[in-house]
Amino acid sequence: MYLFLSHPLDPKDLAWPGEPVVQVKQCTDITDDCPFASFISTVPNHCGTHMDAPRHFVPGGLNINQLGMEYFCHENVLFLDIPKGDAEGVTKADLEPYADEIAKVSALIIRTGFGKYRNTEPLRYQNHGPYLAPDAGKWLSDTFDNLKVVGFDFLALGSPDPTIPADQTPPFCHRHILGYFSGKFVTAVEDMKLDELPAGAKIKRFFNAPLRIVGLDSSQVCCIAEIE
Repeated sequence: MYLFLSHPLDPKDLAWPGEPVVQVKQCTDITDDCPFASFISTVPNHCGTHMDAPRHFVPGGLNINQLGMEYFCHENVLFLDIPKGDAEGVTKADLEPYADEIAKVSALIIRTGFGKYRNTEPLRYQNHGPYLAPDAGKWLSDTFDNLKVVGFDFLALGSPDPTIPADQTPPFCHRHILGYFSGKFVTAVEDMKLDELPAGAKIKRFFNAPLRIVGLDSSQVCCIAEIE
């Protein structure tokens, strides 16, 4: 069985507060005077399901087009349910019990359950989501040489919630996992669609294919999983 683990890009979606979303404009349609339909899409690269490469927060860091195929094609994948609520961090302590399993994979996918608010309470999803704590990002990037990507079902690595402690704010969340301090990095797929995965699902293969647009730091990714 195959599943999309990325959301369709929708002009009605919300991005990081204040950031733009995709726009779609129809140029032509099939009529007596025109034999084809065509559209123009404007796609800001940090809306919807997308992958943060180091260049997003690291000066001189690798951009998404400089990453090898091992960042986009995975045959060793770990899927974890780690429930989190508003403004709660996924911490090193949450992940340490799975260290032996994480060491064997190139992709780690974390479901917090917060994705259920994306459609039912979009402003809550946008403004008060969980985050990947700096200590978790540092531990993942420093410890696991085989790990290439971590993905999750909340808006972004950092949370815009104003109650987040100062040392847990979005810049710290991004810098620690993307290699700002150590040069070692793990990429991140934000805003994934994980609600259809069965509990305890075994993912045989996972692909997170980017848009190949020259000049971008990061990109939307189309995520597809093969479930055993």
